[in-house]
Amino acid sequence: MRNPNNTNQRLYFESTYQDFPVQTTHGPLIENYLVGLRKVFVKAFTRHQRLFVVRIDLRYSSRFAPPFDIDTNKPLRRFFDLLKSQLDQKEAQRKSQGIKVNHHDMWYAWAREVGPESGIPHYHLTLIFNGDAYRGVGNYSDPQAPGLYRRIHMAWAEAIGIPEDLTTGLVSVVRDGQWFVNRRAEDTV
Repeated sequence: MRNPNNTNQRLYFESTYQDFPVQTTHGPLIENYLVGLRKVFVKAFTRHQRLFVVRIDLRYSSRFAPPFDIDTNKPLRRFFDLLKSQLDQKEAQRKSQGIKVNHHDMWYAWAREVGPESGIPHYHLTLIFNGDAYRGVGNYSDPQAPGLYRRIHMAWAEAIGIPEDLTTGLVSVVRDGQWFVNRRAEDTV
């Protein structure tokens, strides 16, 4: 929902936004964010015909002191940098083994919300990858299983300074929040 103190945010109630389906079951969306998200998709589709998209939420632990910079977006910036670095390292390792690698080309869009009761921020993210590099997050019922979900856990744990094995519940893949999107050659974005 719109921040009542920010009158520049425009509410959007339709089920599609410029030919993209959007979810409005939890209330209206903020059109300003949809504009930015569409720009990210357009950029991704100019590079790849196939995209893997995943919607995740990131939270802070109530069992640990929050990072000193919790009131900024620096923890999220660290997360993106760490995740990209992990994905790049995986690709370099595979290349050194002589394995053909499709670059992940990670894009993202995000929104930060502050819990009305706790006052603690959390993040809603859309991660977009080259669909020839990723087709799923892997086993997200087991954060220790190898795959993209584990790398997301590892990056968030390091970004907020807690042990990786204590991130259960802090990283969530939204229900029905994974999509493999093909853009046909005749389609335009």
